[in-house]
Parts: sequence; C-alpha cells; structure tokens
Amino acid sequence: MRIYLLFFFVFFFSCNSIDKNDRVKKSEINLLSEKINKNPSNTDALLKRAIYNLDKNKYESALFDLKQCLLLDSLNSEFNFLAAQSYFEISKYDKKKSDYGKLALKCIKNSVSSDANNYLALSLYGEINIAYAKYNEAIDLFNQSLNIEYNQFNAHHLMGYAFKQLNQLDIAINCFQNSISVNPSDIQSYIEIGLIYQLRNDTLAEVYYNNVLDIDSSDVITLYNLALYYQDNQRYNKSLETYNKLLEFDAFNSNTHFNIGFIHMELKLFNIAVNNFADAIYSNSVFYQAYYARGVCFETLGNIAQAEVDYNRAIEINPDYAYAIDALGILKNNNIKYK
Repeated sequence: MRIYLLFFFVFFFSCNSIDKNDRVKKSEINLLSEKINKNPSNTDALLKRAIYNLDKNKYESALFDLKQCLLLDSLNSEFNFLAAQSYFEISKYDKKKSDYGKLALKCIKNSVSSDANNYLALSLYGEINIAYAKYNEAIDLFNQSLNIEYNQFNAHHLMGYAFKQLNQLDIAINCFQNSISVNPSDIQSYIEIGLIYQLRNDTLAEVYYNNVLDIDSSDVITLYNLALYYQDNQRYNKSLETYNKLLEFDAFNSNTHFNIGFIHMELKLFNIAVNNFADAIYSNSVFYQAYYARGVCFETLGNIAQAEVDYNRAIEINPDYAYAIDALGILKNNNIKYK
C-alpha cells in the first residue's frame, strides 16, 4: 500500500492582451485619475487605469473602470475582453462570486462577436470553456485563435489539456510539444507530457521531467513525480535521492515522507521506515495511512502495543479504513493478550 499522488493540474494562463507600450507607470496613475475625475467618460484614461490594475492583479479595481467603459461602449471588443479576463480571474479565487464565471462568458462572447479576429479573446473564450468542461468547444476556439496567431504557447498548452481530458493523449502530447516549440521554457507542458508517459510507464517520462529540472531544479511537482516514477520502477536509490532533494525545498511534504517510508519497508528497513512515517504524521497529523503503515512496522518489529495504538489512531481518523480495521483484527487474533 502506497500513496499514489501524481500531481495533475490545469495551469490556467492569464491571456494578457496588454502590450508593453500600453502599460502604465505608477507615476502616471494620479494624472489618469485627475483626468477621469474631470471627465468620467474619458474611456482612454479609464482603459489605461484598468490596464494598470490588471497588470497588478487588482481585478476588482480594473473592473470598476471597465464597467464604466462598457456603459459608454458596450460592443467594444477590447473592453469586453479585459472585463471577461477580470471576471474570470476573480471567479478562480473567490468562490462566493460564482456568477462571475457567467459574466466572464457573457463578456467574452461580446468581445468575439465584435471582433472575430481578436485571437487573444478567442483563446480566453477557450480557456473559459475548459473551466466549464466544454472541451470540444474549447478546442475549436483554440484552433480559431491559433489560425490567426500561431505563436501562443498558452493556447497550445490549454488545447493539449482539453485533448488530455478527452483521453486523446497522443494529440495532447503534440499540442504540448507545440507549446514548447513556441516557448522552450514552458515548464507546465513538459510536466504534462511527463505525466502522460509516466501513466504509460514509458521511459520518456524521465526525459521530460529532467527537462523541467534543467529549467528549474527546485520544481517540487516534478521532483515528486520523478521520484515516484523511479519508485514504481524499483529504482529505489534514485527515488530516495530525488525525494530527499525535494525535501530540501519542501521539508514538510507529508506524502514524500510517507513514500520514503514505503521504500524502506520494501527494503525491510523497518526501523528507518518508522521514523519516516513519524515525519509524515508530524507534517500531517490526520494522515491515517501513515499511522497504519507505522503500525505495520511496529508489528513487524514485535512492538505489538505501539502497533495497536497506531491502528486504532488510523481507525479513529477514518472509521472506514479497511486496512487498519483488518490489521487490528488480525493482531488481536494472533496475540495472547487478547485471548
């Protein structure tokens, strides 16, 4: 029994339309605010202030100005696109504003309707469709966007994610590779390809994970998945080396401590495994699998009393945990204390 935790995730990119030449310096903000105070209908000043706030991830502040822009010109593609981006970003981290996802969808539809060649709007439209699990629709939108502007690594990446969700893995790999060809530093695409190959137990997983570590040697997701790949293939020395490297960057990673313990159990090093599982429990006090695994070690080492304590603690945390329930029952049947 081991904790299998490949790190799967969708990396949502911010489809940023802000050109470097459009970015506003902090020193200009006061001047823009003065212009807006004198003329609340000054869409140029409102837009520039909104762009400044978007650049600073101040999405609510950006929306304040973009809403005013839309009142003055409801069909403007750029206003709708930036408003959609703001609504969408807020919806990711503020679950209380669930309606913002729908508002993002409304604005992005308006943006694309007003300008069918706005490739950034098409990409964001695809990204929003992914959030609603509309993968085929997202793929169609990404294709439209990439036909206008191919060099968008984020669009290639997200299209790959959509194909992956549809279990069309070879096409997904091609999309991720296209993303890397546009942006050789696209760590997320290397990781996604590595994950697919890891699920296939293909040695190319190691190649792609090492590509990530060549770019960022401290990427804990990749270190974890690479260590797990080595562990699955019983390359225990390489696995332990990689897990220990991960702990240099994330000392309280409970799953890492657990998997190190599991390797030491496989190597019959139960005294060491006990300490590893203790570290896992220290990092996560309700890690019932670690209590169970430590209980197995204690029982193997002849420490029946401590094994009983750990099995009971695992069951206390998760009353339906069959491994611990069965282990405790067997322990009671096999030991004279209970007869």
